[in-house]
Amino acid sequence: SLLVEQISMGDNSMFPNRVWTREWLDRHCQRRFGITPTPYKLVQEWGFDDLVKKTNASRIVFTNGLNDGWSVSGILKDLSEDLVVVNFPNGAHHSELSYRGEDYDTEDVQLGIQRVQNVLKAWLNGDRHSTTLVSMLRRKVQG
Repeated sequence: SLLVEQISMGDNSMFPNRVWTREWLDRHCQRRFGITPTPYKLVQEWGFDDLVKKTNASRIVFTNGLNDGWSVSGILKDLSEDLVVVNFPNGAHHSELSYRGEDYDTEDVQLGIQRVQNVLKAWLNGDRHSTTLVSMLRRKVQG
């Protein structure tokens, strides 16, 4: 009940096009599951609307497979030098977890995994300059 997404992929999809409103979602979830969605709970309780100022969060790599419906609720752009985003344009929500190498994964997933590894190595080595450089290179590659 925490994540609320509007996903429509087309009439021949398991996510058909339909009119979607918050009111419709509330009624549907209450009728079918006995709950009312709380889409702002993460923001209210954990400060997800501003991880930098409200939580002082640092050294998090957010990954998103953009070829996946879950990506609409993801953090898609860097929030700071220490809150880094790596998007996999041809990936799914599990691409970073199921990485098997160049014989199996698309080029963008391979490059994304390299970026994640480079950021983590820089953080573990205490080299903030390397993290900034990795962020700059990533932005250049992703356009």
